[in-house]
Amino acid sequence: MQSSIASAAAWNPRSDRKAYVVWMGVVWAAMLTGFGLDFARYLGETPPPPPILHIHGAIYVVSLSLVTAQIFLVETGDIRRHKQLGWATAIVSAVMVPLGIVAALVDQARQVTHPDYTPQFLALEFEEMFAFSTFVIAGLLWRKDPAAHKRLMILAAVAISDAGFARAWLIGIKVAPPGPFGWWLQYFWGIALLLVSMIAWDLWRRRRVHPAVLFGAAVLWGGEMVVTALNFSPGWKTAMAALIKAWGWTG
Repeated sequence: MQSSIASAAAWNPRSDRKAYVVWMGVVWAAMLTGFGLDFARYLGETPPPPPILHIHGAIYVVSLSLVTAQIFLVETGDIRRHKQLGWATAIVSAVMVPLGIVAALVDQARQVTHPDYTPQFLALEFEEMFAFSTFVIAGLLWRKDPAAHKRLMILAAVAISDAGFARAWLIGIKVAPPGPFGWWLQYFWGIALLLVSMIAWDLWRRRRVHPAVLFGAAVLWGGEMVVTALNFSPGWKTAMAALIKAWGWTG
């Protein structure tokens, strides 16, 4: 990936600034819509959600807010503060990955006796954290290449946006297409739209796709294929049920 991204170093990132704003706006719209529709159910859970889930949600919002703030700082020309805030974003991201995994295990442990218990869903949670951390690390490594850096940080936000998009579909649209493709569509439709829009933007502006976007598409779509297959795997379900039983902590 290093040589490919380096070959795109001549890309002028200034012409992409408005696109970055739009992509982050879509991510925020998905988060506010999806979690807004689910908020009453979440607060009404019995027993009530443990503090670890509240903390996870707060860190999630802080992470998205930091990425958004960095885009705003670049848009207003405050590059020095953008760079300073970048390290705060890196620290929050480093906290969010293990916290996200712990929150996923706690949430599943709380549902063991529920009729809709789906331990195999952990595959999505693990893939989400893997993709997020991959893009954040890559974004830091290529921070001196503005076009690659900004796309990678946007991709980090896109990687964790499925939670909002999925809730918007499951609660708002309420259509459940059958089979593996139907399951993939319900949970990853929003990420697909964002990836397609990023690819289309590059093709429209430069007649080629930036290597960072191609890398992002490979990581996300490849991971989604694995997650979808595991969701329908009895062996994976059994293994995750055993993991959650061994974990045991419900917060």
